[in-house]
Amino acid sequence: MNYNVLYLLSELIAPVIILLVSVTMWKNPPKMGENIGYRTRRSISSEEAWNFAQIYWARLSTFVFAGYTALTVAVGLIGILVNFGDKTGFAVFIAQSAVLVAMLFVIIGIVEYRLKTLFDEKGEPKGR
Repeated sequence: MNYNVLYLLSELIAPVIILLVSVTMWKNPPKMGENIGYRTRRSISSEEAWNFAQIYWARLSTFVFAGYTALTVAVGLIGILVNFGDKTGFAVFIAQSAVLVAMLFVIIGIVEYRLKTLFDEKGEPKGR
C-alpha cells in the first residue's frame, strides 16, 4: 500500500488549521481579556500592544503557513508520484513536522522582538 497519500493528508492537518486560525485572527482579532489570541507577557501589557500582537502574528502566520502548506502539498505529490518507500515517507513526515514546530517558534520570536522594539515594559509605545 502507498502510504504517501496518508502521509500527505496527515502532514496537511496542522498547517491548514494554523492557516485558518491566522486568517480568522487577521480578519477578526480577539479582544483583550478574551481567553484566545496571541497571549504573552508583552502582548497583554496594554491594549495597544495586544492589538498590534494579534494582527502582526496573524499576518505573519498567514503568509508563512500559506507558503508552508503549498510546499507540503508539493512534497507530498512528489512522494506520491515517485512512490517514496514507507521509511522515506515517514522520514519526510517527521522532518516536515519538525519544520512546522520550528516555524512556530521563529514566528513567536519575531513577534516578541517587534513588541520589544515598539513598546516599553508597560506596553506604552516607544517614542511618545
